[in-house]
Amino acid sequence: MDRDVYRFSTTIEVRWRDLDAMNHVNNAVYFSYLEQGRIHYLRELGLISDVPSDIRLILAEARCEFRSPLKLGERVTVRVRISELGRSSFVFCYRMEGSDGRLAAEARSTQVRYDYVRGQSVSLSDEWRRVITAYEPALSPEGH
Repeated sequence: MDRDVYRFSTTIEVRWRDLDAMNHVNNAVYFSYLEQGRIHYLRELGLISDVPSDIRLILAEARCEFRSPLKLGERVTVRVRISELGRSSFVFCYRMEGSDGRLAAEARSTQVRYDYVRGQSVSLSDEWRRVITAYEPALSPEGH
């Protein structure tokens, strides 16, 4: 994943509670950092509000390749982009960097638009497709 393809980034400071017995960020916490990155991304694009119950997405899949440990007090840059659009899903790619710019992790996740009342996925709206493809010019407007 080339860092130049990421238009969006957010910064997170490593907190004491993020550490494990080895004195570096616990692997499970990386997924919290990814979640924060994707929520900030969707807010930046105006696709979600600040009301958690209004976020009608589920996490279908997530994976992370750990490259370098993160330590207390570091400022972690989480770079985020959407790389694929499906009928009801989309794929986020992430690049996580430590304070000194070193690669700490690369990851991806699949989110699905979801109707919790009906208990089923729903198609991405034309507006979501328009906003995402305008922000991510490498995506085709038609999706996959």
